[in-house]
Amino acid sequence: MEAVINITAPIFFLILVGFLCVRYSFIPQAALPGLSRFVLYLALPSLIFMKLSNMELQEVLHFDYLAVYAVSGLVTFFTIVLFSWKLLGNGLVKAGVRGVGASMSNSAFIGFPVLLQFFDYPLTQAFVMALMVENIILLPVCLIFIETMLGKSESNGKNLFLIVLKRISTNPMLIALAAGLLFSLLDWRLPSFAGKGLDLLAASAASTALIVIGGSLVGVSIKGHLAPIFLVAVGKLVVFPVMAMSLLLLTPTMPNELKIAVVIFAAMPMFSSYPIICGEYGERSFCASTLLITTVLSFFTLSVLLRFLV
Repeated sequence: MEAVINITAPIFFLILVGFLCVRYSFIPQAALPGLSRFVLYLALPSLIFMKLSNMELQEVLHFDYLAVYAVSGLVTFFTIVLFSWKLLGNGLVKAGVRGVGASMSNSAFIGFPVLLQFFDYPLTQAFVMALMVENIILLPVCLIFIETMLGKSESNGKNLFLIVLKRISTNPMLIALAAGLLFSLLDWRLPSFAGKGLDLLAASAASTALIVIGGSLVGVSIKGHLAPIFLVAVGKLVVFPVMAMSLLLLTPTMPNELKIAVVIFAAMPMFSSYPIICGEYGERSFCASTLLITTVLSFFTLSVLLRFLV
């Protein structure tokens, strides 16, 4: 429990800083959309591009691990979308936003540090493969689903394919994913000055996102949102890791440390950029509240899980 708290305490500290800055007008609430767009269009794409472009994809692949993490994440996404749509009566765009929260883990800022606490050596291969699945499979599928549903609502009889293609091709996250993957596969490298510049932008992604999350909580009430928040939290902290553990029964030859790693990554709370990315669909306040509550609940679920895995 203490290890989990030590890892997540800096995250809550920056969320608190963001809340206080906006609450007492040090940062105007009107500035939050601009900060969100900075993260979404500059900092996060830089982070994803630099991580993917520097990966030696051919050297870290373990296909059983990739399959378990990808399939459990996709099953979780579509399960939560279905429950949100059918049980809660949400539209498919909102249901897609709920699904993103349940299927995208905070692997970088919570998952990898937890893994370092659990093992005596850094299990970098597992971390890299988790990032690959999240950035190459899960996030694109989630965003393409939401953009397709949004395109349908905007088509008004026009060519749906062209509308969806335009939305997908102009999404900065998907552009960064495609470019990073291309650079990695072709072993291309940016000029030194460009790489260092993007590294500086990437370094600001996490802290700025957490400040925006904290500021987005000012004036937010969870009344009326308890059911969808509960659905997303259960999906992220229970359904995803249970799915991963179930699929591991089909992979008896996978090394034990990789089995533990994939369950740990699946059990993380959602990524800290959840309110930033899904804020583009009018759900930033809901996502910020859900992120906060799910991260708090993960103190307890992770503690139980880690005791079970020992």
